[in-house]
Amino acid sequence: MPQEAVGFLKETDMRFDAIYSAYGAVWFTDPDVLLPLLRTRLAPHGCLVFSHEPPIEGCYGAQGTYIRRKNGGPPVPVVRWAHTPEQWREILARHGFVTVDTEIVEAPDPAYVPTMLVRAAPSPI
Repeated sequence: MPQEAVGFLKETDMRFDAIYSAYGAVWFTDPDVLLPLLRTRLAPHGCLVFSHEPPIEGCYGAQGTYIRRKNGGPPVPVVRWAHTPEQWREILARHGFVTVDTEIVEAPDPAYVPTMLVRAAPSPI
């Protein structure tokens, strides 16, 4: 999946008013690779919105894990990029996003993990 997003963004000349990633490419792709491509493809007043689980305290940056397949077979290794809201603000600013809002949305059931929601724009909103 991350390779598909990176490949598409490298090959297209399309511009987007909004780009979103719900537990998707932004979580599973090195921000230093993906964010410059997203920034280039965003319209001047466009908006990037993404969500993923908040990081586990003390576990930041690239975090490796395995995903077990429901139908058997070998587990799939994956890397997720886990950052705090403050770290995301710094990373996004470094890649040309001037407006960044972050929020932790609590799950309706405390048995579940909250969601981090991030909105970023290359110009003031």
